[in-house]
Amino acid sequence: MERARWDDALYAAFRAKDARFDGRFFVGISTTGVYCRPICRARQARPEHCTFFSSAAEAEQAGYRPCLLCRPELAPGNAPVDAGSALARKAARLLEENCGSGQSLKEIAARLGCTDRHLRRVFLEEYHVTPVRYLQTAVCCWRRIC
Repeated sequence: MERARWDDALYAAFRAKDARFDGRFFVGISTTGVYCRPICRARQARPEHCTFFSSAAEAEQAGYRPCLLCRPELAPGNAPVDAGSALARKAARLLEENCGSGQSLKEIAARLGCTDRHLRRVFLEEYHVTPVRYLQTAVCCWRRIC
């Protein structure tokens, strides 16, 4: 009974694609023979086809192969699915470090190797604010400290 409740909680996190659980557990899908991260964007499997594992190695030991979309064998943060989040975090760090320098978003995007449009889109998706609004907040905080 206890195991069923635990599996229900893990399936709920998997169904919600909750990023807080990324790397904490992996899901083996018996119908396809692959295992995924909880944030995988692939079509959701039914609960009866899911087996939960605490590590990627455990899933591979059970005979599952890694999903090609979410790349669970890579550490969270290094898979292609995490590229947008990593870019947004780098941009936030650069915005905070250079908040008083007057550097434009185009220059920051060029430093990161992307276009300013792509940076705005990824940043908004990650932080739910535009880079300009984030920079304005950082400047306000910086002025209060100084």
